[in-house]
Amino acid sequence: MALSDYIEGVNEVFKRDDVRGVYGQNIGPALARRLGGELAGFYRAHTAVEPVNVVIGHDMRLSGPVLAKALAEGLAGGGCRPISLGLAGTELVGFLAAHYSDVIDGGVIITASHNPHDNNGFKFFGRTGLPLAVGKDVPVPSPAHPLQRLELGLKKARVPSRLPWEEFAPDYIKTALLKGHLDFERAAAEGENAFKVAVEAGNGMGGRVMQEFAELTPQFRWVFSNETPDGRFPVMVPNPVNPDYQKMVTALVKESEADAGVCFDGDADRVALADEEGEIISPPLLATLIGRKLREKLGPGSIIAHNMVCSWAIADTLGDREEVLGDAGTVMTPVGYSKIKPIMHANREIAFGAEHSGHYMFRDFYIADSGMLAGLIVLELAAELHRQGKGLSSELTDLRSRYHESGEINFQLPADRPADRVIAEAVATFEDEAEKVYGEADDGIRLMKKYPPKFEQVTSDLRVESKNWWFCLRKSGTEGSGGGICRLYVEAVDDRSLMESKRDALIGLIGAEYRM
Repeated sequence: MALSDYIEGVNEVFKRDDVRGVYGQNIGPALARRLGGELAGFYRAHTAVEPVNVVIGHDMRLSGPVLAKALAEGLAGGGCRPISLGLAGTELVGFLAAHYSDVIDGGVIITASHNPHDNNGFKFFGRTGLPLAVGKDVPVPSPAHPLQRLELGLKKARVPSRLPWEEFAPDYIKTALLKGHLDFERAAAEGENAFKVAVEAGNGMGGRVMQEFAELTPQFRWVFSNETPDGRFPVMVPNPVNPDYQKMVTALVKESEADAGVCFDGDADRVALADEEGEIISPPLLATLIGRKLREKLGPGSIIAHNMVCSWAIADTLGDREEVLGDAGTVMTPVGYSKIKPIMHANREIAFGAEHSGHYMFRDFYIADSGMLAGLIVLELAAELHRQGKGLSSELTDLRSRYHESGEINFQLPADRPADRVIAEAVATFEDEAEKVYGEADDGIRLMKKYPPKFEQVTSDLRVESKNWWFCLRKSGTEGSGGGICRLYVEAVDDRSLMESKRDALIGLIGAEYRM
């Protein structure tokens, strides 16, 4: 094997937001142990009072316990105190680092999210549950008085080295209800029939978490499918944007005659919902519903952030599509929850951040990436509508009839046709129609007068807007080989045939033979 192959193997494991690979090939105990040692240095450097507590959880993947043990050994060898959670979802680990930031210094979840069953990896949380790069700048608890310092050290030492599910999961659910300003007793009050929720868990962590919530809402009727976590994924790998997985949710809603359906990915940080007809709500439309609901709870001044792939529905409903780089109600961000969180951290007026992929972040919930809270907010809305004799679809009719999305279309490009070149060709092809072109700079999204821009682009991601349609092309930051995986999104307003014609033209330009 050539040296370049070894180096490329590392590149395939270290992604934009996490570490991920195939267990037994490029992910294993040796990497976990070394990773733990390196992380220990980081956590120790950003902690003032010992011991340095780091929570470790793993999802249902079969290699999780082995990797968790090795990671803990690396952390311990580097001077940290690992706190074992055992089975957990991603946002539960982030919750502990955020909610108990005085005694928990960070966290790691071992997961490969929606990737195949033989994959695994690591996601990291810094202080207060933020990404490492942002968490390091959060003020560290460091009492000046000797007795207070001693008291904090004793508190940290008293955190058990093992925290079982029943000692942190119910706490997480109750806090989510509080931080989300949710009132399900009011939402379901005096309803003629009990509100029914169908949960397709796909043998991931979402079923176990939703069962905790079901315990707190006896006024609802619950239907669970594949709720037992199983890292072999006997049915399919749970992925909320996978059409085949979505069909399972649709079928469950129809078979059980539920009023809403919900599903999660493997580690339960991404969510998808279906209305009473079983029709899946696209992430941008879901974000629109959540944004409207949060405005009711928090006030009209709350700003909604959305990435550059999201539908015009968000800006048109909650702001102004002509002012998405200002403060007119919505703000456009780069793609990636690790990029949205620092923007929300810096701008306290942003109440909610949405990703097209089903990631949702909430200011009042520690800027947590919480599919769970997103789902609960929409279920509260659905319960309110049910009480009035309406279905969730009634809130979506106008949006669905106006905004026509292509969804995500992926291309695996060969080495001699790199994604960056494809994106440049697409911009040149539609230059005469373009009214606005957005790209990512080091300080966020910027509007460019021509391509390439004068500012230095962080990524080649571009959004090109015409009068009544737009497209976005971006290179995957977490997947792909050769020329990379290129992702295409197209939307038209009030004209599905326009979306379809522009979509087909772009597919032809990129190369239909490379479509995945």
